[in-house]
Amino acid sequence: MSTSRTTPRHPTSGEPDFPAWLAGLSDDTLVRLCELRADVASPPPASLGVLASRLRLPASTARAMGTLTWPELLVLATAAALGADSGPVPLGAVSRRLGVDHDEPAFRAAVDTLRDLALFWGDPAHVRIVPVTGAAVEAAPVQAPLPGEPVGTDLDTAWSGLSERALGVLGAVARGRTPVGALGSGASETVRAAASELVDAGLAEVTGTADGEVVVPRAHALDRARHGARPSGSSLLDVPTWSVPGASTRGSASTGTTTGTTTGTTVSDRADASGGVAALDLLHRCDAVLAALSLHPAATLKAGGVGVRELRRVARAAGVDEHELPLLLEVLAAAGLIAVGDTDVGDAGFDSVWAPTESADVWSARDRARRWAELVLAWWSMPRAPWRVGSEIEGGGTVPALGDPTGPPASGGRDRVLRALAELDPGSEPGDDLLPEVVRWFSPVWFSRAGSRPCTQTVSEAKRLGLVVGTTATTAARLLTSGTPIAGLPTAGLPTVDDLEPVLTAALPEPVSEVIVQADLTILAPGPLVPELAADFALLADVESAGAATTYRVTEKSLRRALDSGRTAAGIRDLLARTSITPVPQSLDYLIEDVARRHGRLRVGAALSFIRCDDPSLVAQVLGSPVAESCALRSVAPTVLISQARPLDLVEALREHGYAPVVEDTSGTVVALTRPVARISATSPGRAPRVPTRAATPAELRAAITAMRSADRVRSARGGSGSGYTGESAIARLHEAAGSGTAVTVSVVDAQGRSTSRLIIPASVAGGRIEGVEPDSADAVTLPLHRVISVSDVDPTR
Repeated sequence: MSTSRTTPRHPTSGEPDFPAWLAGLSDDTLVRLCELRADVASPPPASLGVLASRLRLPASTARAMGTLTWPELLVLATAAALGADSGPVPLGAVSRRLGVDHDEPAFRAAVDTLRDLALFWGDPAHVRIVPVTGAAVEAAPVQAPLPGEPVGTDLDTAWSGLSERALGVLGAVARGRTPVGALGSGASETVRAAASELVDAGLAEVTGTADGEVVVPRAHALDRARHGARPSGSSLLDVPTWSVPGASTRGSASTGTTTGTTTGTTVSDRADASGGVAALDLLHRCDAVLAALSLHPAATLKAGGVGVRELRRVARAAGVDEHELPLLLEVLAAAGLIAVGDTDVGDAGFDSVWAPTESADVWSARDRARRWAELVLAWWSMPRAPWRVGSEIEGGGTVPALGDPTGPPASGGRDRVLRALAELDPGSEPGDDLLPEVVRWFSPVWFSRAGSRPCTQTVSEAKRLGLVVGTTATTAARLLTSGTPIAGLPTAGLPTVDDLEPVLTAALPEPVSEVIVQADLTILAPGPLVPELAADFALLADVESAGAATTYRVTEKSLRRALDSGRTAAGIRDLLARTSITPVPQSLDYLIEDVARRHGRLRVGAALSFIRCDDPSLVAQVLGSPVAESCALRSVAPTVLISQARPLDLVEALREHGYAPVVEDTSGTVVALTRPVARISATSPGRAPRVPTRAATPAELRAAITAMRSADRVRSARGGSGSGYTGESAIARLHEAAGSGTAVTVSVVDAQGRSTSRLIIPASVAGGRIEGVEPDSADAVTLPLHRVISVSDVDPTR
């Protein structure tokens, strides 16, 4: 948004220009600059002049400003308001406008960051910004403080005199993406009266724009509406009270630091432990989804993705919440554990369905910590945002699960949100309601584009993955963000599975080898079971709830499953007696005995299938049940029935009606039949994980800078090339001229190859063309940008 200038533009004659200032920097400083603004160093510039041009391109400037925190953006906006795009502004003038000392750590840190990014330039005692940066600040979501606006006790007095309606309007503007509230034709008289009250109190101004009137809060009023009253001595650059344990940004240096460290360590450990519980629950749910898709793959829509009906069916089959399923599916797909393709389940064929890949079997056999690490890395880098599933699409319809990506890549948003939480002291608990303001403080430009919903939804997903507990980032989340460069998305610094695996291992309690068998036929494991017991109990009972403590429930079905696999009633009782720290309840003993007694009395074989039993009365009972009709049973002997159903189908039909058959082979030996499962051999095209762009190493950047300096020396020895700009330099010069309103000579080539030169004052450089005015005739001029071959400065005496 626009900032009011309080000083006139002043001439720049006698000041070194930006390329000359850049050339005077040390190699170490230039390496640091290219690391922070990697886009200007790829491919390596041919000269320092080209580097200067890239740094002044609007796109590069926007990327750099997107990395700024709120204090850094506020310092930049204040310098722009003081006219730093027209000439040097003393640093003291900037600090005084912000109400801080010149040597205030927060102020110095912001200035150093802006210099490192080349958004500030000039001698150390002054700051300057190039016109492109000034234009970007005009559109940024920030309001620089103005002279005379209420601060301190004056702000308290003005604030206490506001009505509820004025406070409501100010709060609504403060919570918006940009610090501007529209007062269009639809604004009520109540809103207009509240805006007038804010203006009268000196806390806002009402100004006109092309879209109508807007209300713009003053900087200190905006800060108070967002973060509440600040402690005495705190400035706009200090992190709000929600960032520090004890709700105070300033306190006793020695005592506060010690307490904060101790508290932070304790809270961090607790957060890691809670995150580990969420990770175990995530793995359990992913296993359930894979099992459901193995038997009944999810059909795709004609336009791609999985529809609402399929999501509901898979959610019911897997026993997971329907709203949680998109996240599980997207993470499994990003990890390569499910894919779309053609597959078979037994004799049934499926075309274009989502089903587990062959990698899912390998993944399922790995250690829990490694399985979790692979899912986390898949979520961190995948471009799709599961929380967008179900949102309306422009033109009609909703976003499907597992469809083509919509909107900007979500990986950048995850980095912004988790980085903001990772910057906080682990002991601070700002709460979910303040979460958007936390993210806005650390990424104001991104927040102005995205809004609060991506913040809350991203944290919700991170909680399910065990990366965030409440609003506390776990060690795993901090590890993810520490591997990300300042310029944006996760790249070459991304942690590996080997880096993340020990984090969960350390957060989980030691595996246990004892359980608690309870009278309600549940078994409580007070921690992760040792692998051999985990396999036994997964066969013997069904998981009812997973986490640090797992609850199993023993049912007839689960006992039949164990008996089918070759376990005996005596072996099951021995397992329970050996591992339970409580006596095995009599009700469970009775259930085991009853299921074992009925288990295997009926024998199923292949006719397609047959049933044999030594008890003719039981055979007659089966022949009179609904199974006889559904499976086409008929009697061939008093103790033998045959069927046209497959053995497994017949077994499942009998079990549904309360019988307990087993399957035997031709020799009479009991065998265990399992349902065939769907597997897809190759991952779907287009679902491959994103390959990070490799960042140049410091050594490579230093070599590139050496080459640039050498090229500049050669050019200087040959006499230079005057004031002409070509390539990227020409585009950057046009943007500068458009921002400052200066005339330039533009050389263009027509379709026949003839070159002509035009003297114009550019007004805009966008959409592939240059629009401006011919200064002598005042005629409008439009030139195609792709035909520009050079741009030259105009003699200022002309």
